[in-house]
Amino acid sequence: MKKRILVLILIGALAISLVSGCTSSKKSSSSSTGAMPTITWFSTKGGFDKAPPDNVILKEIEKQTGVKINLISPPFASYAEKVALTMASGDLPDVIRITTIAEWKSYVDQGAFQSVDGLLKQAPNLQKVIPKEALDLCKVNGKQYAIPVFTSQHRYNPLVRQDWLDNVGIKTAPVTLTDTYNMLLAFKNGNPNGDGKKVYGISGRGMLGLYPILGAFGVMAPETGYFYNDKGVMKPQATNPQAKVALSVLSQWYAEGLIDPEMFTMTNDDQLNQKAYKNQFGYTNQWWTWESKAQIEMQKVNPKAVWARIAPPVGPSGLSGTCGTNWVNNLVCVTKSAKNMTAIAKVMDYYHSDPGMLTPYSGVEGIHWEKRTDGKYYTLPQFDTDAKWIQWYSFFELEPALFQIQTPLLQSRLDSLKWNVIPDTKNQKLTDAEVKSGADLTTLVNTAYWQIISGQKPISYFDDFVKAYNAAGGTDWTNQVNAKK
Repeated sequence: MKKRILVLILIGALAISLVSGCTSSKKSSSSSTGAMPTITWFSTKGGFDKAPPDNVILKEIEKQTGVKINLISPPFASYAEKVALTMASGDLPDVIRITTIAEWKSYVDQGAFQSVDGLLKQAPNLQKVIPKEALDLCKVNGKQYAIPVFTSQHRYNPLVRQDWLDNVGIKTAPVTLTDTYNMLLAFKNGNPNGDGKKVYGISGRGMLGLYPILGAFGVMAPETGYFYNDKGVMKPQATNPQAKVALSVLSQWYAEGLIDPEMFTMTNDDQLNQKAYKNQFGYTNQWWTWESKAQIEMQKVNPKAVWARIAPPVGPSGLSGTCGTNWVNNLVCVTKSAKNMTAIAKVMDYYHSDPGMLTPYSGVEGIHWEKRTDGKYYTLPQFDTDAKWIQWYSFFELEPALFQIQTPLLQSRLDSLKWNVIPDTKNQKLTDAEVKSGADLTTLVNTAYWQIISGQKPISYFDDFVKAYNAAGGTDWTNQVNAKK
């Protein structure tokens, strides 16, 4: 089913037909004189600067929808905290983006959100673009309580410093896990920057940076992921026996100084960026938009700095893969305070139309891009000028526009489609056990894994961790996940 949905995305990308020419919160409103209604939208966009006021992209969106958008946009790093404070305040926006299904379900149970079944009837474009399977994940008791931010599963790229490979005499990118180990060792000992300063092979934000290594053992997203065992039963990746093997390898790498010891203290990309700008590591795994922006900043100081996208390494049993992202990457919800569902429906439907998928991602025709005689779409100089904020109003992650415009990010996106991904087989099916214990279990996993990797605990501790995980709610979660198959 997942492959079918990815195919649908790519078909949509090829078939897209662009239409040319085409902070306190305030509740949605429109005056009796026919003034344009206003809705307040609470969201943010990681990796992008805040857009300037009265920018042309916002004006185009408002022109096409006939609705003014009052955007409340907390910084990405503190977004979850700001959502919690806003929801607790009672002064609610009309629309709010929620980052996890468990958090969303909790708010639904509290009566904080309205059903959007009526909205869907007013949004035919939305229903054409988002598969029913993804919409169904956002239902409670048969009612739709969110519009999913739907994505394909291929969104991450394993990355290596190509200039470091050149500097240490490695002529081809690593293919196997052994190749990867030898590369990291060469980075550590080979003075890849030419300045004699200490560097690490791998860095990243927690387990995310290590996903390609776990993937070489068939393990992925141990914090929340599930897999099918040989009996067709879903089991948590956290307690996957192959995870123990992977952790044994990673602990050896850590002991040899190949892994950044600060990986598990980093909470946002800004911290990782600073390490990248200082040339402190040579391999990571990141969201597909990361390396192009990081490279631009790095080349201001070191023009030779180049990140290359490479396949995840092949492990001893022939396995490989990086993280397969969830279909529902955040949820867009209408709060109980919203009054103008028609205005909200217009905006959401526009965002799922051909021009609405394009404008928030790549800007306005004639200003940021143009169609040329070869039938392709190319960016104009203003695109580069506005690149730092250009996706600030991209409330959804719809991909057809990404395949249409010849942007600097296009090849990164296309490359991410090449890699094998290891999906979460429970496919975001929410259970009571996850709501009750999911956050604590995630903390338990991250703590235990890092203790083993960093040598604070021996590899034999993994067996004790499995018992603790199951007793802390893991067994209930697994039973309920399998009951929902």
